[in-house]
Amino acid sequence: MRRTLAALFCAVTLSAQTRPADKNELNRMIDELRAAVRGEDWPEASRIAIRINTALLTRNRPQANPLLEFQHLETVAGTEPIRRNPYLARLAKAAFDAGEYTHAAEYAREAIAATGEGVFWWTGDAIHQGNIVLGRLALRRGDVDEARRDLLAAGRTPGSSSLNSTGPNMALASDLLDKGESATVVQYLEECGTFWKGNRGKLAEWIALIKAGIKPDFGANLGY
Repeated sequence: MRRTLAALFCAVTLSAQTRPADKNELNRMIDELRAAVRGEDWPEASRIAIRINTALLTRNRPQANPLLEFQHLETVAGTEPIRRNPYLARLAKAAFDAGEYTHAAEYAREAIAATGEGVFWWTGDAIHQGNIVLGRLALRRGDVDEARRDLLAAGRTPGSSSLNSTGPNMALASDLLDKGESATVVQYLEECGTFWKGNRGKLAEWIALIKAGIKPDFGANLGY
């Protein structure tokens, strides 16, 4: 175990040095990894190393053309609800990223409606991402009130395996901060604490910065 973690520690350190994406966040995690190794807390060191590798893979992989990615997801999802429903949240987000705003609204509403059929592994993502997309669309129309409601609805998700590990999507929250909606964003972050238990103090840090009038660097959470 120790040799494996030592090798992994060297690998992630070299990766962080050679890849520029979100270096502050990566360096913070590497410092945590060093501390865990010094304290011989091998289970914690293993968990941190996995988070670092996941972050590097996510942030440095080539980005597909947004429209092609959206069209690919449509093809894969198909029309059968059992197969289609788990893809709806991703379809809504992909459509928005591709500039297909009408489709984004349709998929976001379909994703939220599908959650009324029961609780499944994808339910939390559908609630979260569906409302995030609707809120971002509302801001494009200049409807700040609806965007606030959608952000808070996104925070009321029961969570999912992905949300519980990586945390919430902060794109809509970031846009609302630019509109001066700090109180709504703080409330959203407090709601996200119900599912993002392993945030390692990040939620408290973001809330403190926002209350101090400083916009945090949300890093990779802008794209989750």
